[in-house]
Amino acid sequence: MKQYIKDGVIKTRNNIVIKKNGLQYINPTEAMVLEDGWVEYVPAPVAPTPYVKSREEIVEELVTKQWNERTDISNEEALDYMVIVYPWSELIGKELPVGKIVAHEGKLWRVRQQHIAIEEHAPSMSTAALFEVIEKEHSGEADDSIPYNPPMEIFAGKYYSEEGTVYLCTRDSGTALSHALSSLIGLYVEAV
Repeated sequence: MKQYIKDGVIKTRNNIVIKKNGLQYINPTEAMVLEDGWVEYVPAPVAPTPYVKSREEIVEELVTKQWNERTDISNEEALDYMVIVYPWSELIGKELPVGKIVAHEGKLWRVRQQHIAIEEHAPSMSTAALFEVIEKEHSGEADDSIPYNPPMEIFAGKYYSEEGTVYLCTRDSGTALSHALSSLIGLYVEAV
């Protein structure tokens, strides 16, 4: 609803009473309002108040940034603080150093080779040379076998489990493997 101003007083048209020739006009027309000396009032735009981050927001941002710049994070530590790991999608176009932790599709992944993140090379089985999945650490003993979740590097003397079967690794793979352990019997593992 339009507002009008006269002598420093601001009113809407239906609140203006005009006295003319001994008569009072209640709810006058716009022409009558303007003729009586009222001018359409348009308030000056109010500049928005700039947002100022709270101390807590700044500390959270700094800690998250510092955490995500590290390359020396243990798997256990990464899993404990999974909520602050940057999603891989936010890192596209940036250089990823060896050891950096990224989050993708509900899992954490460690960078195996330094590279620039591109959309076509998201952490997955097909990028096993670039990333390996991070799992809860297990001792690798027969009673605490390591769940095999490719792409994953395996180590001699450790026990790995996949689809209900436990395997003993007979030699280090030296790189992340992407095949089922059952297809690696005789090459890297033996069924227990």
